Amino acid sequence: PISGIYYPIATLPAWLQPVAWCLPSSHVFEGMRTVMFEHRFDVDRFAAAAELNVLYIVLAAIVFLRAFEVARARGLLLQSGE
Repeated sequence: PISGIYYPIATLPAWLQPVAWCLPSSHVFEGMRTVMFEHRFDVDRFAAAAELNVLYIVLAAIVFLRAFEVARARGLLLQSGE
């Protein structure tokens, strides 16, 4: 519901709208509303969703690599094989 699949983001409480705009799916659903009701493709919404996806993937990779380094340094990784 926060990403606006059932209703526009503008109907959410003011304090929750910035949270919703941090989700790539919010931009996708609002973009689809523009396609359906205004009969035009909103490139800005598509770009925002793509940028957020790239940002989150990069952040996830950084967190994963850092956690992997810490686990390796502490000897927490299971050794398998012979």
